[in-house]
Amino acid sequence: MKISCNILKKHIKNSDKIDFLNIWDKFTIRSAEVEGIEIKGQNFDNVVTAKIIECEKHPKSEKLSILKVDTGEEVLQIVCGAPNVRVGLIGALIKIGGHIDDITISKRPLVGIDSYGMMCSGKELGISDDHSGIIELPEDTPIGIDIKKILPIEDIIVEIDNKSLTHRPDLWGHYGIAREIAAITGTELLPLELADVNYDGKELNVTIENPDLCYRYTSLKIDNIKNSKTPLWMQIFLYYAGMKSINLTVDLTNYIMLELGQPMHAFDSRKVNNIEIGLAKAGDKYTTLDGIERTLTDHDLMIKNDSKYIAIAGIMGGLDSEIIDDTDSIILESACFEASTVRKTAISQGLRTEASTRYEKSLDPNLTIIASKRFLRLLKDENPDLTLGSALTDVYPNEFKEKEVILNKSLLYRYFDFELEDEAVKHILESLEFKVEIKKDYFKVIVPTFRATKDVTIAADLIEEIGRIYGYENFVPKPVKMDLNFVKQEPAYDEGYIVKNYLATKYNCHEVHTYLWNKTSFLKEINITKDNVKLLGKSEDNILRDDLNLSLLEVAFNNIKYYDEFNIMEIGTIIKDNENHKMLSILLCGPQKDLKNLYNKAKEMTVNILRNLKNKTPIFDFGSSETYYNQDLIQDIIVDNNIIGQIKTFNKNVNNKISKKHTFVVLEIDFEKYLNFDLDKTNYQEISKYPSTELDYTIIMKRGEYYDKLSKILDEFTSPIIINRKLVDIYLEEKTKKITIRYIVGSKEKTLTSEELQNFKDEFIKFLIKNELNIVKE
Repeated sequence: MKISCNILKKHIKNSDKIDFLNIWDKFTIRSAEVEGIEIKGQNFDNVVTAKIIECEKHPKSEKLSILKVDTGEEVLQIVCGAPNVRVGLIGALIKIGGHIDDITISKRPLVGIDSYGMMCSGKELGISDDHSGIIELPEDTPIGIDIKKILPIEDIIVEIDNKSLTHRPDLWGHYGIAREIAAITGTELLPLELADVNYDGKELNVTIENPDLCYRYTSLKIDNIKNSKTPLWMQIFLYYAGMKSINLTVDLTNYIMLELGQPMHAFDSRKVNNIEIGLAKAGDKYTTLDGIERTLTDHDLMIKNDSKYIAIAGIMGGLDSEIIDDTDSIILESACFEASTVRKTAISQGLRTEASTRYEKSLDPNLTIIASKRFLRLLKDENPDLTLGSALTDVYPNEFKEKEVILNKSLLYRYFDFELEDEAVKHILESLEFKVEIKKDYFKVIVPTFRATKDVTIAADLIEEIGRIYGYENFVPKPVKMDLNFVKQEPAYDEGYIVKNYLATKYNCHEVHTYLWNKTSFLKEINITKDNVKLLGKSEDNILRDDLNLSLLEVAFNNIKYYDEFNIMEIGTIIKDNENHKMLSILLCGPQKDLKNLYNKAKEMTVNILRNLKNKTPIFDFGSSETYYNQDLIQDIIVDNNIIGQIKTFNKNVNNKISKKHTFVVLEIDFEKYLNFDLDKTNYQEISKYPSTELDYTIIMKRGEYYDKLSKILDEFTSPIIINRKLVDIYLEEKTKKITIRYIVGSKEKTLTSEELQNFKDEFIKFLIKNELNIVKE
């Protein structure tokens, strides 16, 4: 949410004493996180108001005009291409020597005619996106004045993190932010200027069909409106706040929403007679202001006119009742809707708006009247001749009242570990508009309705309010005094920590945490289509992942611009066959020339994880997986005749979509199967003091045959001099694979003779022939 310091200053007494550029560090500590600060109005200088006194067409260009412009000090010749130039128009002129962005204005000829400055559009001044013509100032604007003294162009725009405001509905408007700033700085919040609504006529016909979903509905008919151009100060504010200026009426509803946090809507009164607020009928169609036809559900709350839909409550109005250029009479809506209902509809319709975002936070029902009177007050400034067409109609079935909370002093002092004076406590709470009575042992606190909807409900909430305004930095740190009791962790958590710690310390793996769903834009980027379980109500990023490796690949994609080599890991959940599975995934990234080294490193990691942490020895064999993997480089990880994971790489297309310079090897282990392994007892044997000999044999098998088959056959071959047997390598060919086996032979009693070694070789060759196994001859 973007906050204008110019608007804040209007609501704080003696605001000139506040350093609005540096107050936000304190605001972050005490109220909500500030994400960024932008200073507006510094991209230009030497811009003054100027009046066009002569205007004629350029003799050599149909698009250009030659102007005589009065700056108050002199008359300058300006060549301008704006279509709206005319005699009498007062605009903004950059004089020679002035600059805009990185451009310095100088005398220059345009199609043969010298120009001594430049008339500016709103976009060039940075106050709008409109560059269709030069900016038009009011007719009574004095000329020769610095434009920054005429318009509030200079401003400090503060962006506040929306997530830190979720529990604070009162901070979704400038007035609430001003209240916080006033409390933090010890200044005074000014009361809002509201209009008196004096009308003896009838009220509007308003019916709330579901009072549990619509807490309050305030409406007012206003006639004799001149839907004129929005004043420039308001247009600038809306632009700085990220909104587009439309017309005076619509802009004013948006301004009130940004100022007070109360969404409003204006209907063309010619199209509204009897207002009803109730649920939609499932399957009904409705076209919203954005021109999209929507299919409604039976949990969508709607605003209706004589049973015909005219708006989705709290979200967006409809095309059939929108304000248009000739609208001179409106019905103003200021309502309070139940938060979860608005949220459900916004999600199911895929329609999140500024209004729905605020309603989802549980707004104060008592704000509707204030907002209506504030709207009328500001509208009268631009339309002094307006009249009321109805009484202020306020349907409020169940009044929402202030809450009383008792705060025991002993509890407050126990939390703070020091005694704060009673008057100091009272002053802090009253600066936030709480009402406080000091009693002997407690404070009786009345919580205002704008803080009572879900924010402040118990004594601990009040303690937080006092602490944050007092300033957490003013607390003296002290050691915690408490009993420490051992809490046993879940075995899965403990073992997960052991594995991650092992990988981090031995292989420099960095742990990452990713979401349970795939990012739609990333899958499109790498041309992968997924059709797994979907999250309802989300139009994108809604497919629950069935492959943790893709989540790690996205992390790698975001990091290869900074690092050429890294290892990342995650123990995370995937959804496969509608069931949850816990997986350990490790991704190794390096230059493409290091593919073989990375692949072997992944195998080494697999062996060491299982041997060192579970005392298991894995074997590897040819496997298969999804088509986005390289089918020639997939190896199953087999333990106790069960496949527990795979080592693999991505196919060329996917790899090159991520990077043509890098390659990625992934190692995945079914962590639930890993947890089921009991730690085998280790049998230690004395190492022979005599040398051993390594003998390698490369055996040829069909490509589709598993190594497990060969391993079982080799288990039948015995010899007293065998110390160990292990798999060294598997080399895949088109129809066959070559498996290299290494025998380590020796004796604890002597050094083997050449005859004994030859006898072993001969016996092993006979064994292979007997079992119809072919070897690669040296």
